[in-house]
Amino acid sequence: MSGPVLHLAVEIDGDGAHPAARRRAAHSPDQLFTPRRVARVAAVAENAGFTLITLDDSVLPPAASPDPVGRIGAVERAAFVAASTSAIGIAPVVPVTYWPTCSPTSRRRPRSVSP
Repeated sequence: MSGPVLHLAVEIDGDGAHPAARRRAAHSPDQLFTPRRVARVAAVAENAGFTLITLDDSVLPPAASPDPVGRIGAVERAAFVAASTSAIGIAPVVPVTYWPTCSPTSRRRPRSVSP
């Protein structure tokens, strides 16, 4: 008889949610969002028994930096990580802009145009 299965997910972006987490990191700040580091952390999560990892994305750069910095998008990082893992689920969290195909004003009857 099998019991309920526990599924655990973890976000692997950054060094942690605590403001002081980046100060206790064992790597330099420029190594934080590199694809190889993300793949390494994903492999650690997979070996630890996690079911799913999430990769967060944002339109804006990380708020911890006063200067604008670029980073690789969540979908691209997920594709890179997928090649180096075998059993863990990968969920990129990306912002989506929704634009309705039919607005209330477009359903109105067109006005007749006089010649």
